[in-house]
Amino acid sequence: MTSIFIKQTAPPSPPLETTLATVQVHALSAGHLTLPEQHFVSPASATARSTVPSLSFLIQHENPETGKKTRIVFDLGIRRNLERYSEPIQHHALTRRPISTSPDVVKSLAAGGLTPDDIDFVIYSHVHWDHIGEPRDFDKSTFVVGSGATSLLQGPCTSLRGGHSFFESDLLPPGRTVELSDPNSPSMQNMENRKSTPDFHLPWTNHLNLPHVLDIFHDGSLFIVDAPGHLPGHINLLCRTSDTQYVYLGGDACHDRRIMRKEKAIGTWQDKEGFTCCIHADRRKAEETIERIKGLEERGVEVIFAHDVEWEQDPKKSGRFFGGRGAKGMACFLQNPKLTMSSLTPSQTSLKEKYISTLGPSSWTEGCESLLKLSPEMLAASLHLSSIPKKKSHLTPKIQSLIALSVDSASTHLYIPGIHKHIKSALASGASKDEIMETLELTSTLGIHACNIGVPLLVEVMKELGGYESHLEGKNGREEEREKLKREFTKKRGYWHEFWEDFLRLDPEFFEAYLEFSSVPWVKGKLEGEEGSGGVLEPKVKELIYCAFDVAATHLYQSGLKLHMRNALGYGASPEEIMEVLEIATLLSIHTLEVATPILEQYTSGKA
Repeated sequence: MTSIFIKQTAPPSPPLETTLATVQVHALSAGHLTLPEQHFVSPASATARSTVPSLSFLIQHENPETGKKTRIVFDLGIRRNLERYSEPIQHHALTRRPISTSPDVVKSLAAGGLTPDDIDFVIYSHVHWDHIGEPRDFDKSTFVVGSGATSLLQGPCTSLRGGHSFFESDLLPPGRTVELSDPNSPSMQNMENRKSTPDFHLPWTNHLNLPHVLDIFHDGSLFIVDAPGHLPGHINLLCRTSDTQYVYLGGDACHDRRIMRKEKAIGTWQDKEGFTCCIHADRRKAEETIERIKGLEERGVEVIFAHDVEWEQDPKKSGRFFGGRGAKGMACFLQNPKLTMSSLTPSQTSLKEKYISTLGPSSWTEGCESLLKLSPEMLAASLHLSSIPKKKSHLTPKIQSLIALSVDSASTHLYIPGIHKHIKSALASGASKDEIMETLELTSTLGIHACNIGVPLLVEVMKELGGYESHLEGKNGREEEREKLKREFTKKRGYWHEFWEDFLRLDPEFFEAYLEFSSVPWVKGKLEGEEGSGGVLEPKVKELIYCAFDVAATHLYQSGLKLHMRNALGYGASPEEIMEVLEIATLLSIHTLEVATPILEQYTSGKA
């Protein structure tokens, strides 16, 4: 009997479930600022203001084959030290108060156990001040910006108007910055054999309803999205967080969700010259970008903007912050009287704003705050006094700052708050480190006035006692040495005065040492035999600095002041410039108030 075996075939296995590549997305608190609504939405009240977050985001991608984790931070929010912004940006930031810089991105990362060293890439949505943070914190990260951003930083851009359109030319680290290609230019990139990720040199393609995207990990998990309208180089991110969920990080594509809901339109305003300004560089393109984002939201994509106060305040979103930070950050901000200035009356707040806008953010000190509360009348008078030289500006703001620094850093005063203030303002006004250092070198010569005053008196007393000539007999035979030092002083310092004669005769060794000490700012960097003055400040400015510390109320060295006034005029200074030096030196009077009022406030408020 023949057995027939029938081969049994198993039913086909169901296809293996494919898991799509995803990224993790967490929000990072990065400060808060207050926006005047009429600049952002229309219609809006002229007095309506809205405090909003400046959100950053941590995106983490893991390669399923190698396990390599790539960490990206999208935007860095507000810089924790506002005084490290350029002067124009500092002035603009005053219009966005109340403003908070804590927690910043670094603190928010630390809340989840990360440091800037853990971040591989920083992607800027754009380069406005409230998104750029403190890039020097991320000294190991590569920075990525959209096409046109680097040109914008070099400025000026005449097509952009409004106080928000100031940028920092040195923002991006050389050698660690990638600028994306122009999405509207034909790409010559070859997609074959591109294995390195993230890849920022891909050709732009379309995805969903988005005409220009870059799939930087080649797996559909994270797309850089061209989002034109707000600013050249403005980019967004589309993040796949699960097989069925996407998060769209919209940067400044939209500042108010009421625009997305068609409850408001994009706002405009008139500047001082009568030009119509808009927060978006190209309003039409911005509206088109918003429509595309709205289309994504209608398809179920979660949309989060950088200033998305509705998203931040939603209690359900608190767990979406890295390290557990959430809407409580806004609550703490609003409850902090120091930040909201609720402890000041409207008139005090107005005076403070006027003071800072007139003299600059670095001018406001703890003493100013106390004086504002104890005697706003005196603060107003101090502001008026201080504003005169600033308003007339016979000297540039940089030179004014250096003159004030000389007064405050002189060894007869050493007013540390003023030294901080004027170094900051000098840097903000374009002074170099070498120019500030040279100011300090010039000012450090003040101590020689002990000899300038003391030697003539010593000679006078010796002559009265009849011992001067006999004393000098022991120093005969050194005439040639003294003449050489005299010629050298005249060559290096540009003048000679008779009060140096007795000094030179009594102690040529010390005179020679002082000549070397005082000549450093006059000869530094000067080649042997080269004509003219060395150093980085022109001779006129050097002489004005001498005038400043000689005339200061803490010194009042009359003969030196007269000499250096003569020298300054000889180098081309005008009487108005010298007068402005005297006015700046007069402001030393205000230091009494700046130092004493915090102490008075301490003892009278029960805090002592």
